[in-house]
Amino acid sequence: MKEHITISQLSQLMNVSVHQLRYFEEKGILYPSYTEKNQYRMYGLHEIYRLSHILLLRKLNIPVGQIEECLTSYAADDYNQLLENSLQRVQDEIANLKLLEQFIHKVLKGHHNLTHQDNEYQIRLLGTRHLKLWFAFENDIEAPARLHIRATS
Repeated sequence: MKEHITISQLSQLMNVSVHQLRYFEEKGILYPSYTEKNQYRMYGLHEIYRLSHILLLRKLNIPVGQIEECLTSYAADDYNQLLENSLQRVQDEIANLKLLEQFIHKVLKGHHNLTHQDNEYQIRLLGTRHLKLWFAFENDIEAPARLHIRATS
């Protein structure tokens, strides 16, 4: 078995693009073990492990700019905090997506009700109405509609 592989072989092995590997090199977080006379970048086992670490951090949505700091100076407690922060961001995103799902269901229900009514026009006199806060995602919140008129001279 060879001790070193080319950038294209590393790309295939780790299922990332050569462009991504060059980007990591440009950002200073991954370097080849050495470069051959023909300018081929060669990577060894150390670089493969480092790339695995980088890809794990990217999967956790850690910015590339922060990865160098993680790789060089983070202790176990720092990683624990990093993971907790990443988990919190994911939980916040899930909560926001659930709210969005509720909103979409509400809009779909309204659309369904409108499209399944008779196409006849009806004029009805209605009492005072309040505008509902669509984006509040709560059924019982109402806001009075008010018209403010300014005197102009």
